[in-house]
Amino acid sequence: MEKIKKYMNSAFEWLSRYISPSLLAVLGIGLVTSILLFVYPINGLGDNGEYFRVLNSNSLYRVNGDSYDNVAYFVKDFSIMRYFNETTTHFVSTQQFFITVAIWLNKLFYSQTLFDIRFLGFVYLSCFLVSIYILVRGLTEGVSLKKSYLISLLVIFILGDTSYTIYFNSFYTEATSFLLSVSVLAFSVYFYRVTKPRTWLRRIVLVILAQAVVLLIGTTRQEYLLIIGVIIAGLGFFVYLSQRYQRLSMTAFLIALIGFTTLAAFIVPNDIYERDVYHSMTRGVMKDSKVPDKRMSEGGINPQYGLQKGRSYFEEYSPVSPTSEQMKKDFFDKTSFGWVLLNYLNYPSELWQGLNSAVPNVYLVKPNNVGNFEKTTGRAPLEQSKFFMVYNRIKASFFPKNFAFYLLLGVILFGLYGVGLYRGLKRNEPRLVFRFFLMTGIYLNLLVVFISTIIIDGDSDLVRHLFLVSVFLDFLLLQIVSDVIGKRMWQDTTPQVIGEVEGIEK
Repeated sequence: MEKIKKYMNSAFEWLSRYISPSLLAVLGIGLVTSILLFVYPINGLGDNGEYFRVLNSNSLYRVNGDSYDNVAYFVKDFSIMRYFNETTTHFVSTQQFFITVAIWLNKLFYSQTLFDIRFLGFVYLSCFLVSIYILVRGLTEGVSLKKSYLISLLVIFILGDTSYTIYFNSFYTEATSFLLSVSVLAFSVYFYRVTKPRTWLRRIVLVILAQAVVLLIGTTRQEYLLIIGVIIAGLGFFVYLSQRYQRLSMTAFLIALIGFTTLAAFIVPNDIYERDVYHSMTRGVMKDSKVPDKRMSEGGINPQYGLQKGRSYFEEYSPVSPTSEQMKKDFFDKTSFGWVLLNYLNYPSELWQGLNSAVPNVYLVKPNNVGNFEKTTGRAPLEQSKFFMVYNRIKASFFPKNFAFYLLLGVILFGLYGVGLYRGLKRNEPRLVFRFFLMTGIYLNLLVVFISTIIIDGDSDLVRHLFLVSVFLDFLLLQIVSDVIGKRMWQDTTPQVIGEVEGIEK
């Protein structure tokens, strides 16, 4: 026993000398994800039909054309158009920035005509590892070395779960939203726990944070709603801004963010509007109602459309084709997301039913209706990767399957961090104040994504639509656990006090 203890102490001494907790997290996640994305058999996600808009808007197309293999298997190679794309789709997303960089690297190091999606995976992973380093550095600030390594291992276990990172080898926007969500959270934690007033580091962190927020909100139309939590979290920054011009600058940024998000919601084309409305009705309102024909009649719609209950927009055989002129005139022209919202306000029990039935999908994270392996590996169609997916499998098995759990989580959060807010204001500890607004913003966005998904999409493709709910839930749990480990739940002494902090100077 003494020899084992001595060996462990020696190993820890060597580890602490050469590998910091932040570097350990980077190496751990980097190794696991690199094996997943780049080492045979290469893992990724098949296409459930969402790729077309992304491929077309980035001048890419399939090597093998449309085929069931694109769904059943992961395909890594795509052709690059060598002529002007006259049929580009109106797909606007900040995801295109990462794809553009990946295509540029692909042309530089691999091919001018064939795109290997692993270059996109490399771009995502490189940025992700930077955020992981920053996150662990922030979470472990002021914590003993042994506890810091424990927090590092938790980050590897939770955020390194390949249910998340397998998206990097795909064109799904979830890869971008995952990367940018972690980046925003990481730099927020680093800002309030590590940076000091009147330093260039704090200025740089704020600039990067602002850019990450803009990129995150611009990922898809669903992410526009994240502006709600961003504004709440943004209020926490005022604790560190004592000078008038600083407060005015922050106020101007938040107002501009609201303005640009609102403007984008009106001017950015929504080419999947009819699909989403259809699913919000057939897979939402009608599914959750025992009398769908009556619901249609109450909303001024022909009750016979209640026969569409449970149907998908892409079904080959349907009583009435969703793309027909009759459907447009008698159905789409009379419905909207506002119509759906009003229906749920009149029948809240049906909304509650929809929320409860959606909860299990939060813990799946990775869709099971597309394959994860290339066809050349000889794997079965739609076969799923299980490499380093322990954490999310534990969530799927043991976490509560009722939406009330998320409401209870909110009560616990406000109870824990509300005390911290009170003590922070009373004792002039800005870290506690900032953390309250950060956690509140994250929690509100968790609820916003959850509820808006049911209203906008019904139960259609819930695993992907609820993806960010899982990300936000994991960060909340990670923050709580790290605060408990660091014994800083209700006290977080720092040399900066609210009345003395000068923030960022010119």
